[in-house]
Amino acid sequence: MKIYNYILKPLDLKYNIKELNIEDICFLDIETTGLSREHNIIYLIGLVYYDKENKGWNLVQYFADKKDEEKNILQEFSNFINNFKIVITFNGQSFDMPFIEYRLNKYRFKNNLKNLKSMDIYRKIKKENPYLQLENLKLKTIEKSLGIFRNDRYTGKDCIKFYYQYLNTKDESLLERILKHNYDDLYYLVPIMKIFDIIEDTKSIYLKIENKDVKIKIQDMGLQGDMFEISCESSIREKNIIYYTDGYNFQWIDNKLKIKFESKKGKITPTKQCVFIDSPKCFFENNLKDLSSYVVPENIILLQVENKFIMDNIKPIISEIISSSIYSNRVGGK
Repeated sequence: MKIYNYILKPLDLKYNIKELNIEDICFLDIETTGLSREHNIIYLIGLVYYDKENKGWNLVQYFADKKDEEKNILQEFSNFINNFKIVITFNGQSFDMPFIEYRLNKYRFKNNLKNLKSMDIYRKIKKENPYLQLENLKLKTIEKSLGIFRNDRYTGKDCIKFYYQYLNTKDESLLERILKHNYDDLYYLVPIMKIFDIIEDTKSIYLKIENKDVKIKIQDMGLQGDMFEISCESSIREKNIIYYTDGYNFQWIDNKLKIKFESKKGKITPTKQCVFIDSPKCFFENNLKDLSSYVVPENIILLQVENKFIMDNIKPIISEIISSSIYSNRVGGK
């Protein structure tokens, strides 16, 4: 077994959620000889973690220099993982985690992973995918959307071939390729967390209400019958505001907002389904226009194309409905 330790150049983890303390988390990625956890082995386990003593990010790799050393790297990993509370992976809940747990059980090692919370970046992004304009959810696609471009010529499948060749030849150049592939996958998992800041910003609307700065966060939305429904939460609590008018309904109770307005389904291209508002001037005071990249008639504002929300259109609509409803409620209440 070989262990490789690296001190990484400064990495910035700005993604800020309550359960994330950088000293409690580690990023995990494994390399295996195949997809079967029963018949294949783990030959490389990589981790990125924050070293509170050195106040910086470190990367460690446990490598099985011989095929029968899988149990050694698993033992080292299992002991080391006790230092953390949360393990972060990319698609790890489907592959890495169950693979490791199966192999730990095979050697009758204590499964310390069960003591940790698991955060799968892929699954969290998949849940938010309608708000993002990504072609797919491949790691490289997400990296490119964040301005991360790396020159990784080899895949995990290539590394399996390199590993078997290395076992026979001990060619250091093959080992370097394997280690670099795993290193790069791990190294860039940290900046990928910025995607959640983008999601947060995409789903947030900032308004000035009675001289107060108010954040409105979209929680859920979609077409229900012929009504497009949006649920939001606000940074302030309002007394009951319930406003109904031609075209839309609005409720603001405590910090929960519900918006409903008429919409229609159709096709924006011969193959793409869409949801849209027809003649928005009928129920919006401001002259809202379609801001999407599609060419549409003046009376149309797109809300959704296939499974993607058109946020450049939806957020101004939400702002308009909130502002108009609050104003009408104040005037009507006088």
